[in-house]
Amino acid sequence: MRDLIRREPRDEMERYRSGFDQFLSDAFFRNMPFGGQGVFPAVDLRDTENALIANVDLPGIDINDVEVSTNNDTLTISGEVKTRNESDDGEMVWQERSMGRFYRSFKLPATIKSDEVDASYKEGVLKIEMPKSDELKSRTIKVKQED
Repeated sequence: MRDLIRREPRDEMERYRSGFDQFLSDAFFRNMPFGGQGVFPAVDLRDTENALIANVDLPGIDINDVEVSTNNDTLTISGEVKTRNESDDGEMVWQERSMGRFYRSFKLPATIKSDEVDASYKEGVLKIEMPKSDELKSRTIKVKQED
């Protein structure tokens, strides 16, 4: 005699939906520009006492194809990853390296001195140092007692 197994319709539907979502993701989005790779370019932003420092991953890019702009509280990074032609021999079977334009813009957690921003590029990482504006830096004020 067969044992009866209780099945929850919601669990079954969730299992099918999850499988279908994975199928669509693999079939249609894996090979799209920057698909499945997260946000491009990846950016780390550190807040130090005197400056905000952004490190941007841009491996293999011609830095002349990148533009950095700032205003008092916004950082914008844009550019283009151009087609890489190592060889025209053979047919492309799989391509994961993406090409095309990119654009990232961030509202910064502090006001910066836009005219003193410095950017450098080394080993695939763009480093942007943005000094904080003096007017918004916090300071401790000693209270004087009046007689």
